Amino acid sequence: MTRSLVPIQLAMLGILTAIALPALAELPLNDLYEPKASVDIIALASYVKHVPTNVVHLGEIPGIKVEGMRGEWVSFQVLLQTNDEVTGVNLLPENLVLDDHEPRVEIPAEALTLYREWFLNVVEPSGDGWAVTNHERKPGLYPDPLIPFKDPFKPGDVPVAAPFGLGGTEPDFAVVWVDIQVPADAVPGNYTGYMKLVSNEVPYLGMVEIKLTVWELDMPKKRNIGTSYGICEGCIRRYHGGRQESTGPEYDEIVRNYYKVLHEHRMDVTTTRGPVQFQFGEDGNLLPVDWTAYDEFMQPRIDGTYFDDSVGIARFDAGMFAPGHGTNGWTDEQYKQAARAYVEHLDDKGWLDMMWTYSTDEPWLNGGEETWNRVIREAGLLHEASPLWDGHVLVTGPMYPGAEEVVDIWCPVNPMYDKWFWFDMDYAGRGDYDEHIANNGELWFYNCNGNFPPYPGYDIDTTIGYEPRILKWGSWYEKATGFLHWSLNIWYYVEPWLQWQSRDVFGAMFARNGDGMLMYPGNDDGIHFDTEGNPLPTGIPAYLKIDGPVMSYRIKQIRDGLEDWELFIMAEKAGLGDWTRSTMRKVYRRFGDFFVEDCTKEHHYCPRKGEPWTLEYYKMQTVRVLIIKKLLFTLYPDRYTDPEAPEIPDTVETPDTDDTGGPVPDAMLDDVIQPESIGDTFADTLAPDVIVDSSPGRDTPADTVTPGDTEHSSGGGCSQGHGSASPLALILSIGLACLAAVRRRRHIE
Repeated sequence: MTRSLVPIQLAMLGILTAIALPALAELPLNDLYEPKASVDIIALASYVKHVPTNVVHLGEIPGIKVEGMRGEWVSFQVLLQTNDEVTGVNLLPENLVLDDHEPRVEIPAEALTLYREWFLNVVEPSGDGWAVTNHERKPGLYPDPLIPFKDPFKPGDVPVAAPFGLGGTEPDFAVVWVDIQVPADAVPGNYTGYMKLVSNEVPYLGMVEIKLTVWELDMPKKRNIGTSYGICEGCIRRYHGGRQESTGPEYDEIVRNYYKVLHEHRMDVTTTRGPVQFQFGEDGNLLPVDWTAYDEFMQPRIDGTYFDDSVGIARFDAGMFAPGHGTNGWTDEQYKQAARAYVEHLDDKGWLDMMWTYSTDEPWLNGGEETWNRVIREAGLLHEASPLWDGHVLVTGPMYPGAEEVVDIWCPVNPMYDKWFWFDMDYAGRGDYDEHIANNGELWFYNCNGNFPPYPGYDIDTTIGYEPRILKWGSWYEKATGFLHWSLNIWYYVEPWLQWQSRDVFGAMFARNGDGMLMYPGNDDGIHFDTEGNPLPTGIPAYLKIDGPVMSYRIKQIRDGLEDWELFIMAEKAGLGDWTRSTMRKVYRRFGDFFVEDCTKEHHYCPRKGEPWTLEYYKMQTVRVLIIKKLLFTLYPDRYTDPEAPEIPDTVETPDTDDTGGPVPDAMLDDVIQPESIGDTFADTLAPDVIVDSSPGRDTPADTVTPGDTEHSSGGGCSQGHGSASPLALILSIGLACLAAVRRRRHIE
């Protein structure tokens, strides 16, 4: 009897084995044996900046929840740390699979791009350390350069930043930035995928689980936002070509790689100008213009064939006819003839709506009334030349009396908007530009080394990673259509891998880490030289030799902010503009405050009266998802439900007394994404206060601001520190510093 069962038992064993082996293959290998080394895996939202000097207790958080539209970039981070010495560490992404869908639908692993975050040792904080509570600038290690795991400019899988080591002679932690480009044809829904952590010592150290929601919305390929980021092309050629600026096809392609990567991040450089000459006959009249070379240069950049995605630039500075800079030695009539020929040619080509022209930079600082008079006069000549110039003259400054008729695009630095910063000056602010906008004018913003905390900016040494992103939210809220920053790579001031501010040029007060420097050279040919020709170490990692840029943590935040801006435009076109602004007031109320902390004075920074923009990063994510769900319901009411729900108490900030935007609405957040509905695995994606420390006694460096961190005692704390300084003395010192440090930020090409 027993013998007769053996064949059946063997058959059953075979069936069970066939079932069990695939299941075992899916199990983490460290569930099957004790690993030789241990690495903690902590998933971080893209908003969170890991700053080693900010220590909180975190346990293992090996999962992340992210969301995005089709065609959008979605990002998160992975913090790895160990007490062991581990070599050959790498993260290997796998395909993301659409949940509960037949047939199987996947987003390929190739859609994920990984970078290792490089930490910069900031010794001299921005603004000489001047800051206010919750917005400090301090010395320490800060992440910024993002070095790709694989060389993006060479075919095949050429390793760059990975594999890498942890512990021993290497740091005992690393942060990996992960980009996911959601395919434009992705099926909407919830996807699940994994990244395996491997090393030389252990073939499997763990995994990161990725939950990706793809919304039934499309990120516009054509940019709707004007962006103007200055670039020093000669700096690129010097770093990649050695001592001299290098020319030739090889270096042209390297420069093109910079432009292509910037384009991927939805950023246009300021000036796009092809070669053209205007010549006059003996009678003073303009001779026929040969546009061949100009058009050959411009056409691929406008139709997108210069880039990989065949999407053209959105806006460009003409690079000529710049009011305030003179008439090129021509008579006024000749100047008008050339200006007329230029705009008529652009109009014939269909390029006119994309062009704007950059007047003298910051006339309020660089010459004052005298410069303003030149700008007004020469802008008037352009408008006299042809009505086609209407809408194209930009000035970097707030609205100026007497210039309203000839300036079409006002572009103030965001602290010079309303009375929140220069409280004793009557700058145009919320509502003051409405008539200008109604008459087809535009409002842009820019930021620079005048962005003192609590104004959000581009500082490397802020612990609040999303400052560049919230800056774009505020720009849309204030009805801007474009954004400008003076430079991407002022490498002629400093060695970008060693120093990130130039006190010699700007003075200590106005030297900010990373101002004018948002990317890093991917190669230096091994050596660089000072002004006297002496060789200098560059500080670039020895293994880094790529034919293109190393982008930064801050540029990723800028890109994500520009994508959010596109979302807000989509919502506005769907009739949700007022609703979106009302909802956004959960996280943004104004750009900032005067940077003296004093709760007894109007317009001064006072944290217990309310932050100008949220310090709780996960609420930005919550508001964004709420806007997406409202837009989906508006567009497809038969397929989506209205996300609005009963009001909940406002826990972001208490409305300030000088707020002019009306009461903060109680957006319906509890039906969108709430920390308690996610579980510990994905807790860090939204709420730091629900994280459970699974490894007691270990301090994990990270920057996570909990709601309790932003609360302030009402007794005496608001006038401490810098708040004791005299505002009048401070303003005088700033004025003197401005005059002493004229910013050479124009025409850096």
